[in-house]
Amino acid sequence: MMDFAKRLQAVPPIALTLGLLGLIPFITGGVGIWLAGLGDLRFALPLIVIAYGCLIASFLGGVRWGAAMQNDMQNDAQNTESAKLTRHLVMAIVPTLIALVAFMLPLPQAFTLLIILFIAQAVLDINSTHQGDMAAWYAPLRMLLTAAAGLSMTSLLVHALTH
Repeated sequence: MMDFAKRLQAVPPIALTLGLLGLIPFITGGVGIWLAGLGDLRFALPLIVIAYGCLIASFLGGVRWGAAMQNDMQNDAQNTESAKLTRHLVMAIVPTLIALVAFMLPLPQAFTLLIILFIAQAVLDINSTHQGDMAAWYAPLRMLLTAAAGLSMTSLLVHALTH
């Protein structure tokens, strides 16, 4: 745990701040769904979080696309058709396509698919940091944000399954 906290300190403060602010819709939905005092707003929260989760999944694909372009410009400017570039660009669009499918599913299946997508994308991103394709500080940030978003969506999934 101490190692994770130390690695998290390497995250640029603006990236950490913006990442944490990006959790507000997830956490609001994950906690708010259980608060009867929110009235009818509670019923909108799952759809808001599904839509936001789909947007964030697309954003995560965009991060991979950007990293692939940046690494191509630095490491392989002569060969834009390299297998590595192709793999990264294809992997960059997959989250958006899966998110589109999630957006059309009933709530329990949508949350399940988004949770799996966020975890899978985090594993790929963390692996990419270890391979030097993304900044090393991105791994602890992704672990923190994925854990919080995943727990929030799990809360919404449990509510959808039990109510």
